[in-house]
Amino acid sequence: MTRFTTYLFLSFALLFYNNAKAQIDDTAVLQLVVFTGEIAPTTSSKTVQNVKIITFKNIERQGAINLRDVLIKELNIRIDNDNILGSSMSLQGISGQNIKILLDGVPMIGRENGNIDLSQINLTNIDRIEIIEGPLSVIYGTDALGGVINLISKKVLLSKEKQSQLSGNTYYESIGQYNIGGGGVVNVNKLMDFSANVNRNFFAGYNPDKNSRTMLWKPKQQVFGNFSILNEKGKLRIRFKTDIFNEKIENKGEPVINHVEAYAKDQYYITNRMISSLSLDYKRDSNTYENLLTSFSFYSRDMITYLKDLVDPGLPPTLVDNKESQSRNYFLNFMTRGSYNKQYNKNFNYQYGFDINLNSAFGTRIENDKGKMNDYAAFACVEIKHLKNFNIKPGVRATYNSRYPAPFIPSIQVQYAGVKNLTVRYSYGKGFRAPSLKELYLNFVDYNHNIQGNTELKSEISNNHNFTLRYKIKLNRRAQIFLDNGNFYNHIYNQISLVSLNANINEYTYMNIDNFKSIGTNFNASLQYKNLNISSGFALTGIYNNAFKYVNEYKYNYSPEIRSQVSYGIGKKNIKSRTTLSLFYKYNGKRIGYSLSDTRAVVQTKIMDYSMLDFTINQPLYKKKFNLTVGCKNIFNVTNINSTGSLTFHSSGSNSMPVSIGRSLFFQLNFIL
Repeated sequence: MTRFTTYLFLSFALLFYNNAKAQIDDTAVLQLVVFTGEIAPTTSSKTVQNVKIITFKNIERQGAINLRDVLIKELNIRIDNDNILGSSMSLQGISGQNIKILLDGVPMIGRENGNIDLSQINLTNIDRIEIIEGPLSVIYGTDALGGVINLISKKVLLSKEKQSQLSGNTYYESIGQYNIGGGGVVNVNKLMDFSANVNRNFFAGYNPDKNSRTMLWKPKQQVFGNFSILNEKGKLRIRFKTDIFNEKIENKGEPVINHVEAYAKDQYYITNRMISSLSLDYKRDSNTYENLLTSFSFYSRDMITYLKDLVDPGLPPTLVDNKESQSRNYFLNFMTRGSYNKQYNKNFNYQYGFDINLNSAFGTRIENDKGKMNDYAAFACVEIKHLKNFNIKPGVRATYNSRYPAPFIPSIQVQYAGVKNLTVRYSYGKGFRAPSLKELYLNFVDYNHNIQGNTELKSEISNNHNFTLRYKIKLNRRAQIFLDNGNFYNHIYNQISLVSLNANINEYTYMNIDNFKSIGTNFNASLQYKNLNISSGFALTGIYNNAFKYVNEYKYNYSPEIRSQVSYGIGKKNIKSRTTLSLFYKYNGKRIGYSLSDTRAVVQTKIMDYSMLDFTINQPLYKKKFNLTVGCKNIFNVTNINSTGSLTFHSSGSNSMPVSIGRSLFFQLNFIL
């Protein structure tokens, strides 16, 4: 596999080099508008911070159905899987608790094991994904130490000639995945647009042992829905939006058979999430913007255990009536954030605002059956362009947290464009994160997990530095190549992490592990040559924490990544109607580290390397009203990798971690009428 990986990467690099002086289409140099963390919507080339944008077209070409499917192919991002807690991620070596995931600027709640389950975030109604590496704590507060991922929903503004629109989608994958959904937009009295969408995802489950009733990959059913009202008239734009989500995971237990009876304990995990938001955007004049975003979010997680009689399967299951077998937990968040944004002149912009977050938790697994934590913050930043070729953006945030003392949070971002075709960006940000209510109170216990909350946790403080270079090679009037280099350094004090109490029975708790550091670099080259698009990159991430010194290791442990994406359009000059063949490749290098138990005993963690390769064919049909995508995922048929010392859903004592069910074929059809 390693030899093939090297060959594939060198082939892509050679192909890039051979076509480096070719002419490209105008679409290669289109500027995308960035919204996340900006004083005003700004083109990607002019942002002070480095932003990665994944468009809907790219999502569609991948045949991606959830956020996990997209992020698993990106540099500096690693994905881990748990069949109950879902898919988690790390960015720049920092775990998911410190990555803030937003839906139209609203923070998503419902973290299990500190992570938002990426497979619960459906992309059917998403227009673009903006990824910013490094802290945006000044603007977005806690949980934004490592970066921000903002999912921006589609906003359909109907024309005078068209007062309604219908859309639909179907998806089938040979691993037992069946999805279907649809929705529509209608304009009422030319005043406002109403839109609604519903999607249902079904996965039948999978286990290598066909004779076992217990599934390694658990069966699940997901239902997504959203409803929005959009009114844009004059200077004021109003949008009300509600997103709902329901998931049911079925976890059948191993049979217990003796001379008296035969039974099994089956568990069901039911998740509900609702996010309702009201957004007001007022454009006072061409240089002044005011906005107010208010949201209410609800999240619940139930575990229900039944006793199933295997002697007489016709008997209905019996509810297991004890505290360990049943749980119901609720989490509530009220958020309101407002800002005043002024483009004073071409050399000076400023922004100030407030951010309030009220969090509550209660349930059977919450200690003392209650929990509450509130944040009240004010922030301000300015963008200064007086110095030639420099763009400087300092900012500060003052926060009052109801449980933990919060420091002033400063940040500074600098862009320099004084060298022809070269853009240099540097950013520094201080971060603060109070322990979440789950880390403080929640006790999560089932067949595969035993995670205890810890009310003695300290808050995290971080320092982050990012330095990026972008060089543009302009070969002729229409031909450009972009070479990117990114570098980062993170230092988190009092990092909160899961530590092992008893590895034999998967018993863990949350602890502060003192100091955590990550450092890394990445390189990426992108090119479009006629109908051919190539993007290839390499990343190296190193981690270090206090556990390393206990084994006389005082240097970082590094893990490499390689990412390549190739697309080729067949025939037709119109890029919107041509057949596109795409190849998506990602190599994830071996990760070795050390962690501490609550007694400061060293536990080595190791996750072996693996490669993933997908191939897709995308074809617009019937005047581009339909879009068909077919392909093969996980061509290398990677299912399990060796893993030790990490919290995964393999059973106790196992040294393997599931990555995927295996090679699969998929079919996706979307339409807009």
